[in-house]
Amino acid sequence: MNGERGQATIELVAFAAVTAMVAVGLQAVLVAWAAQGRAQGIADQAAVMVAEGRPVPAELRHGARIRVRGHTLVVTLPVPLAGGLAGTTAVARAALP
Repeated sequence: MNGERGQATIELVAFAAVTAMVAVGLQAVLVAWAAQGRAQGIADQAAVMVAEGRPVPAELRHGARIRVRGHTLVVTLPVPLAGGLAGTTAVARAALP
């Protein structure tokens, strides 16, 4: 009986570890997805302003790098993952007329 309890404890700990890793991975995917959406929104709004000859407001540029390359506006947005231990970058493009 004692061996069965020990085995069940090991299985429970292993299951908890796998569940935690899946949760962290899922959280990273959701954060990156949201950042990509934000980057695309910034690109779309900034493209309209640039096309109209207006400056891009500081609130819109906050945390983002906005560049114009030919007829394309490119937004680069840093994405911190795992509580800042890792990171990636979201990049979005919008066509300029």
